[in-house]
Amino acid sequence: MGIFSGERWERTFRLRSHQGVGRGFLSVLFWLWGTAGLLFNAGSLMGLTGSIGVGTSAYLAATSLIWIGGMLLFGIGALLSHLDFDGERPLQPDAADIHISR
Repeated sequence: MGIFSGERWERTFRLRSHQGVGRGFLSVLFWLWGTAGLLFNAGSLMGLTGSIGVGTSAYLAATSLIWIGGMLLFGIGALLSHLDFDGERPLQPDAADIHISR
């Protein structure tokens, strides 16, 4: 009835995934966009001197939102990009035997 009821699970097959080119490309874009945007935003924040007005804070908020949007776009795109799965079921020990009888 439950998990510990003593039922035997059948070992069906092993999955192997093959990563496509699009997934790797989007992963590289994710890391490039992330590091470049982080350095740009950190440089913008560290370069501020004196009083900060409404225009400066709006500019920083806009660049941060564009950076976060790109991270979401490339990250979710890399996660959802196509993976090709191959399944293989292990054969029984006598599955490939040839028996000829008369």
